Amino acid sequence: MSRPTLTICTRCDEGKSGDGERLYERLRKLRKELELKEVFELDEVQCLGLCDSPCNVMFEGKKRSTYVRTNLHAKKDAEALIQAMRAYAELEPGQELPERVLPGEPD
Repeated sequence: MSRPTLTICTRCDEGKSGDGERLYERLRKLRKELELKEVFELDEVQCLGLCDSPCNVMFEGKKRSTYVRTNLHAKKDAEALIQAMRAYAELEPGQELPERVLPGEPD
């Protein structure tokens, strides 16, 4: 069975604070520390097309709804994203993730 993926825009805030890159690195470290590599994939992209609201992520998986979140903080939201991704990975086909579980703002 394919694992769900958390995709982070690493270009977000480029030239300012680099929050997207920092968020990706923090999540990569947490995923390794918590031994979650078998639970979900972690991917980086150069752009999710949401540049007006920097520091963006996308939750996606087979037979699951896709969720996009914006305005995330690289340090403050990393653990909440890990928890949300764990919950997302446990979804059965047709189930939805409660909005309160997802940090950041909806796209």
